[in-house]
Amino acid sequence: MPADTPFSLPGWAVHSGKRHRHGIIMAAILLTVMAAWLPEMTLAQQFWIVLLPVMAFGMSHGGADPIIMTDLKQTLGRGNSLWLGSYCLLMLLAIAFIWWQPELALAGFLLMSVAHFATTDIPFLPPGASRLAAWLSGSLPIVGPMAGHAEQVAVMFAWLLQYDPIALVTVVQITGYALLAIWIVLFAVAIVTTRQAGRLPVLIELSTLAAVSVLLPPLLAFAFYFCAIHSIRHFIMLMTSLRARQVDVDIRKLARLATPATLGAIVLSLGAWWFLFEMQPDREMAWLSEGVRVMFWGLAVLTVPHALLVALWSPPVTSRSPSQSP
Repeated sequence: MPADTPFSLPGWAVHSGKRHRHGIIMAAILLTVMAAWLPEMTLAQQFWIVLLPVMAFGMSHGGADPIIMTDLKQTLGRGNSLWLGSYCLLMLLAIAFIWWQPELALAGFLLMSVAHFATTDIPFLPPGASRLAAWLSGSLPIVGPMAGHAEQVAVMFAWLLQYDPIALVTVVQITGYALLAIWIVLFAVAIVTTRQAGRLPVLIELSTLAAVSVLLPPLLAFAFYFCAIHSIRHFIMLMTSLRARQVDVDIRKLARLATPATLGAIVLSLGAWWFLFEMQPDREMAWLSEGVRVMFWGLAVLTVPHALLVALWSPPVTSRSPSQSP
């Protein structure tokens, strides 16, 4: 079935989304070719490469949450204190759950991330695409690294769960291969259920994103999707909502509005990183393990209220959607 989007995009956003889709396809092809020639990269090398993009681009789209709260306050009512208090409470509950049940928290975070990514991808699907294509796209930053770089993903999972990495390598490898096999089957289903005119664009987009997700080192693959795809699409959706309410805004103004909350999240993350590092008796590699823990558990804590907030948020329907775009 073609995508039944929860909201539609106006003409300018359809055009921007189409240009963005073409850009990420070209970038994915280039990165895939580069990945085939890259020497093996350590997690430390990858971490320093992705740290600034994740903070600047990835966290900034969450930094726009106060704007969404203001938007929701106008449509659903309630005061600022209730929205902000609920947001902070959800963060605290997420932290408590991570401390109490880290294994379940990690599984829940990964599943919630896939659902959140898919929700953002749906309005940007090629014309006539199956909704399943968005779920396949949203799962790639998790499935791809697990299938392509199981050992390094196992090390990161072990740091998050404070396990022995050796105990997780086989589990991650088998799970990654199984998920990739399921992904390939569902990929075929998505192509078959997509309208004829949209099959080639869906085939090209998903296959190139799958290739770069599997071949690129895991932290780089995650950062590519999170920063270059998800965050930009989120900002386009947000501008769509604001412009529909006659708010004069562009990407630069939106970035300025998101800056205070983004800087606050970055300061808290750096503070948590320093605190956890100082608590480690063996500091030789603690900066990396604790940095990865802060990056991903921090994103998990922010994802819980952010994803629920976006799920509540409903930009106005317009007369034109990507499925209607030529």
